[in-house]
Order: sequence, then structure tokens, then C-alpha cells
Amino acid sequence: MTLQLLISGISLGSVYALIAVGFAIVFSILRFSNFAHGGMISACAFIGYFFQASFETPPPFYVTVLFTAVCGVVMALFIDTIAYRRIRKKQAPTLYYFLASITIAILIEQILSVFFGKNLYGYPQIFESTTFYIGSIRFSSIDTLILVVSLVILTVLLFVINKTRIGLAIRAVAIDPATSRLMGINSDVVIITVFAIAGALAGISGVLLGTKYSVYPSLGASMMIKGFIASVIGGLGSLSGAIPAAILLGVVEIFLTYWLGSLATPIVLFGIMLVFLAIRPEGISGKFAKDKV
Repeated sequence: MTLQLLISGISLGSVYALIAVGFAIVFSILRFSNFAHGGMISACAFIGYFFQASFETPPPFYVTVLFTAVCGVVMALFIDTIAYRRIRKKQAPTLYYFLASITIAILIEQILSVFFGKNLYGYPQIFESTTFYIGSIRFSSIDTLILVVSLVILTVLLFVINKTRIGLAIRAVAIDPATSRLMGINSDVVIITVFAIAGALAGISGVLLGTKYSVYPSLGASMMIKGFIASVIGGLGSLSGAIPAAILLGVVEIFLTYWLGSLATPIVLFGIMLVFLAIRPEGISGKFAKDKV
């Protein structure tokens, strides 16, 4: 039982990691938490659901993931264009980004509620069997799939950030935007790339969460809170801190739910975040936002 809970926790935490990284990568560049990310997750979950449901024979799961990732990119760039770009050009205070992101998040959720109500939508079943066995240990098919997909996506993302020219540009702008511009780095291109990455992660997260749970308008908002907690514990703006923090959060949540129930678990999780902020406000990464890489 302990191993099964551990696998489920790592699977859930890996999805939280996708959400937390989406938060962290935007925060590292623009120094604000993009709460519109939660609305994009909900919208992409619906997009993925209707994409699969529109076929008599549902397409392969990876096709749905790729399709929603592309939709997430388009949505993120559209939101940046209508909500954030003008704020950047006017060099407005960070508070304006925060207000715009909250407004967009609420707007998306309300639009989804108007069109789809409070109904729950379930993705078509991917596997013939919901579980499989390795020896005497039972594993959840969907949890295992989510774990594999999430780890592959995170590995690719870390490679892009750490080993490519655009990744180097993102890290340079995160450290010092002014100096980066003097060195010839186009910060506008970097910001667009960052929003595109965050949008793709929102699309992938929406499909994975919709497959594991059900699709409803507030799905992204509820999961965004968990991603935000992981981002805070990992250190706002730190990719290296967000990933282990998210996986740890997923494991802790699964075990707490098993021991205490689903109602008491959120209380404990928020308590952990408050204690962590009091003891180590710089997060797992050990650096404050202005020093993040």
C-alpha cells in the first residue's frame, strides 16, 4: 500500500510540477505570479475533452496532448497581447500585472461556467483496464501514464532551459534584463517564448488533470493553488526548486488524504506553506526572487 501511495503521490506531484514551472518561468522574467495560468488549464482541459469526444474513435492520447499544448500556446500569447503587453510598454508597476492576471483567470472561469455550467465532463477511457500489476503490487494505469508524460515534458523543458541558446537567453533576462538588452538579447522575444512555454505547460496539465479527474470550470483554479504552493515552497521564480517541491507536495498530499481524509488535507498543506515561509522564506532553492536563475 505504501508503494502504491508513493507512486500516486509522485504522479500527482509531477503534474503540480508542470503547473509550478509555468508559474516560476513567468515569475523569473516579469516578477509576478500569473494566476491566469489556472484559467488556461481549465480551458485547455475542456478543449482536450471536446477534441477527443468529437471523434467516433478517440485519437491517440499523445495527439490530444499535442493539440491542447498548441492551443495553450495560442491562448497564452493572446492573453499576453490583450492583458500584459501594454502594461510592459508603459513600464507599469507589478501590481497591474497581478490585477490583470486575476481578472483574466476569473473571466475565463466565468465564460466556461456560462457555456458548460457546473456539469462534470469525463474524458473517454484510455485504457481497457484501470490498473495493472507488477508482481503483487497494483498500479493505476492513468497515474503511471501521467507520471511518464510529466517526467518526459519536464526533462525536455530542463534541457531547453539549460542547454539551448533560447534557454540561456531566458536565464540571462531573468538575472538582469537591462544588461541582457545591452548584450543584444531581444527581451520581447524572450518574454513571448516564456509565455509560449507556460501556455504549452497549461495545455498539457489541463489534459492530464482532466483525464485523472473530471473537467469542470474551476478545475484549473483549484489545481493552480497547489502549483502556487509548490512554487512558493520551491522558491518563487526557481525552476530547480519548483520541481522537487511540487513532487514532494504531491506525495505529502496523497499520504495525508489517506490518513486524514480529503477535507483536512488542504488545512495541513496551507499550514505547511506558512511554516515553511516563516522558517525558510527563500524556498528550497535558497535564493530570493531577485537572485533567481
